[in-house]
Amino acid sequence: MHSDICPPGRQPPTRAQGVGSCMAMLCVALWLAPAAAGGPDAVPALRRTRLNVIYSSSLFRTVSRNDAIAAMQVWLATVGRQKGFTVDAHVFVADDLDHMRRLLRETPPGVVLLDPLEYFELAGLGVLDPAFFGAKGRGDEAVQYLLLARQDPGITALADLRGKSLVTYASSRAELGRKWVEVLLHESGLGPADRFFGALSSVTNPSAAVLPVFFGKTGAGVVDRASFEVMKEMNPQLGSKLRTLAVTPPLLDGILCVHKQLLEYRDELLESLRQLHQDPAGSQILLVFKSNKLRPVDPEILERVREIGTKYRRIAQRQESRPSKSGEAR
Repeated sequence: MHSDICPPGRQPPTRAQGVGSCMAMLCVALWLAPAAAGGPDAVPALRRTRLNVIYSSSLFRTVSRNDAIAAMQVWLATVGRQKGFTVDAHVFVADDLDHMRRLLRETPPGVVLLDPLEYFELAGLGVLDPAFFGAKGRGDEAVQYLLLARQDPGITALADLRGKSLVTYASSRAELGRKWVEVLLHESGLGPADRFFGALSSVTNPSAAVLPVFFGKTGAGVVDRASFEVMKEMNPQLGSKLRTLAVTPPLLDGILCVHKQLLEYRDELLESLRQLHQDPAGSQILLVFKSNKLRPVDPEILERVREIGTKYRRIAQRQESRPSKSGEAR
């Protein structure tokens, strides 16, 4: 298996990129799972296959590298032993969109993991088929972001947060929660976030977006619903002391795409992805990546993400051309 392989002329992946290689190992393991038609002893000799995996480093801001590696090692050992396959895996890390485009053009078809806003930037290439996303929460739903504030009589609506600080939880560089708030402010006629709020910050731990609000150190926080529900179970006071001012519709914070030219074993690969949560080793991998199961991408939900991204981009373009607070052009 060739993991963390870089294209010629590029430096080896960093420690952060190493986390991504674990996600790639997940795809490799899944590729193994459906290969044998019989039981564990049905394939007496190892068979070799090749899989190219391209993934974006954007997705791995909140994943434990060591836990991911351990989970993947268990999964690969288990599935490989049961199915009698050895995989010649070539793993590529895309540092940015330009790098991703080059890899999509230069490498044979395979599996691609990226955030949904990156997908829309690359959709024009016509080679990506969005297949699955990681479902969150007890209902196995897509991600929803909440705008939280303290149960204060003076804070009952978004407009009441003017001048206060905002902290947003972001599991990827897409920062959908932050972009959603910007769109929400614009559509409410409250102006850009950097002028409406006294301070803006982003964190990679859900509790860091909630607890400062609970203790009155931050005016408001944005966090995903699944994380907040878990926190309320651990500390019921969070539910009684905090109020939800706004909620997003279901969104996607990461998607797994299959290259449209990947035809060999395609059906088997898709089926193994659907059944990942039914295997104990697969469940451990999903736990590392904070998902319950993989679900097929809903085009309607994906379209909602596109709308937020498009609206945010338009707002950002207008802000770039507006006068600064000192009266000078930005």
